[in-house]
Amino acid sequence: NGLPMATQKGFRIEHVVGQGRIMRASRRYEPGDTVLREPPCLTWPHDDAEQLISSFMCASADVQAAVLDMAAPDADAGLSCIVSDHARMEAVAERAARSAERSSLAARMAEAYDGPRAADLFEHLLLIGDINAHAFGKRAGLFPIAAKANHSCSPNCGHSTRVGGEMHYFATCTIEAGDEIVISYLDQLWSTTREERRRVLLAQKLFYCTCPRCSRADSGGGGRPPLEEIEPDSRGGERTAPQQLARAECAAAGCAEECATLGLCSPHAPCEASLCAVSVHSVSSQACSCE
Repeated sequence: NGLPMATQKGFRIEHVVGQGRIMRASRRYEPGDTVLREPPCLTWPHDDAEQLISSFMCASADVQAAVLDMAAPDADAGLSCIVSDHARMEAVAERAARSAERSSLAARMAEAYDGPRAADLFEHLLLIGDINAHAFGKRAGLFPIAAKANHSCSPNCGHSTRVGGEMHYFATCTIEAGDEIVISYLDQLWSTTREERRRVLLAQKLFYCTCPRCSRADSGGGGRPPLEEIEPDSRGGERTAPQQLARAECAAAGCAEECATLGLCSPHAPCEASLCAVSVHSVSSQACSCE
């Protein structure tokens, strides 16, 4: 089969010096608007990385090309940004351990194939899976177009793979034409400190986060969010960024009532969107673009 087609492409992919490829809106989006729907080009059981290799070897040439075009950062990517020697050594050790796992698995699988370059290819594919995969149910998948969206700890776009493994990007705030479309690669986004977020991203996604939220005074780990993360709600109170996200998830799912603080449309009807949004972890759970 050929490369699955994505829909709702109101954006373009650009190359920006110092950032690599980014996803930029070419139209205005309101909260809850669909930005992208994309089926996976490859899927495999999330606890069986060998199936990623098998799926790739059986895929069409255009699927293989799209997968090989996905982000695969160098082993030392982002390390020079770490000021603390101890933190840098921890990051190096974590990466080395995971790299050794990939190398061992790739070498074992390459024994069944001819040619000395099979192990190098398989190790590269396992790195692509580590950096780019999203989980849905008991499977993981690769989404080449969705993977072009960069990370921000203050994302303007949410994502979910609730329906048959199809990736769904939806606006969580107003996105103007010309704005970069950014998602979060993290699960615990609003309850963690800048240092915690950067440590996880360095270990799992191989980059040092310099998003606007991380570049200003840290607001994680409790306390009142900064003013730019608060907006008035319809009852005259305030809605923080996590509540804005839950509200947008409900809007994208077509819920009739406004989300409450915990993302529930009513005490008796929990919103499927907020409960089923994809979690972000490592090889089996999150797509990204660290390019």
